[in-house]
Amino acid sequence: MDDSIKIHVTSLGCPKNLTDTERVLAIIKRGFENTLFTKDSKDAELILVNTCAFIEDAVSESVETILELSQVKRKDQRLVVFGCLPLRYGRQLEGLLPEVDSFVFHVEPSSIASKILNLLNKKDVSAISQNERVITGRPWQVFVKVSDGCSNRCTYCLIPKIRGNLRCRSPEEIVSEINGAVEIGAKEITLVAQDLTGYKHGSTGLVELVEKILAETEVSWLRLMYLYPDGITDELLRLIASQKRICNYLDIPIQHASPKVLKRMGRGSSSLGLDETMERIRRFLPDASLRTTLMVGFPGEEEEDFKILFEFIKRWRFHHLGCFIYSDEEEAPSHAFRGKVNQETAKRRKQQIMELQKEISSSINRGFVGKEVEVLVDGYCQESDLLLCGRTRFQAPGVDGITYINKGITEEGALSRVRITEAHDYDLVGEIVD
Repeated sequence: MDDSIKIHVTSLGCPKNLTDTERVLAIIKRGFENTLFTKDSKDAELILVNTCAFIEDAVSESVETILELSQVKRKDQRLVVFGCLPLRYGRQLEGLLPEVDSFVFHVEPSSIASKILNLLNKKDVSAISQNERVITGRPWQVFVKVSDGCSNRCTYCLIPKIRGNLRCRSPEEIVSEINGAVEIGAKEITLVAQDLTGYKHGSTGLVELVEKILAETEVSWLRLMYLYPDGITDELLRLIASQKRICNYLDIPIQHASPKVLKRMGRGSSSLGLDETMERIRRFLPDASLRTTLMVGFPGEEEEDFKILFEFIKRWRFHHLGCFIYSDEEEAPSHAFRGKVNQETAKRRKQQIMELQKEISSSINRGFVGKEVEVLVDGYCQESDLLLCGRTRFQAPGVDGITYINKGITEEGALSRVRITEAHDYDLVGEIVD
């Protein structure tokens, strides 16, 4: 009897979701003699959707994706949905989306895969393959999730409700997964978590975890994402400064800078604390590229609060910045707050922030012209097969600008020296140095 399966998968949302998807696929693959993956859902026997439901827009995208796939699904195909959407809304989805054959109401990839294997009448093999991954993107750039959930209680955030409190994977499991990725060509490993600085497994904190990764793997670039401001210690900064394999890049989601707004958000940082953190970072890492995310339009945000935020951004000149408008989720405590900001005001504030950031990013990028930098080459650009595309250590995958290479040839996944010749608002242009 043919023991094979053909799978189509759609993974929505953040890189943390993607790592879950790839671990689930690896376990399912273990359950069959032959497993094929197809980009066309019409060719698949099993259609999987890993959903995001963090805010209203993410919920809409998840539902629209499910409906689009269900419209072309045949009776002999099985559509299975997991991730944040079923975790947020529970079994009411079964009545709202009858097009779905099965919802999986589990968080951990091993439990998700076990449920799917049971649905397919296959033996549970999750215990022997929990560190494996089916890399669905570029094999030279891999995200590794070190923890799930969050124990912070930001008043606008549903992650603790959806994903639970912070749960950290063991250092041994993380190192095993990284070594597996390096074996198939990974040059860059990006550690992700809802709060990376909150990592704690027994006596191992983030610093000890990073030291273990550097000692026991051969990863070329190690990138740290989602560093909660209050958790950035001098010890962590010293480690980054002393290790060339750690990208000199810090992603610090501050959300806001007004003390009043930060307090209403339930953030531990104060405006004074944020300035102190930034000063320490610049003292240890004067050339570090900094990224942050902000939220405007939070209930109670007045013009004076916005001015404080605006001046903070001008003062500290982040290389990369994302700005979002507050999403008023009913299950979040902030939904009950007074002083809601109208959408027109919120959109204006976001536009002002992004116009300022455009000037800052452009100015910082111009400083790289004439310099030689190391670039991880992703291959030819979608815009033109005459240009190679890649990223420097100060450009994180998926969220920052890219580096176009208009002179020289190299292989996909190669680390190449590139001389920067042009600077744009968010992107760079350069040529490979012989």
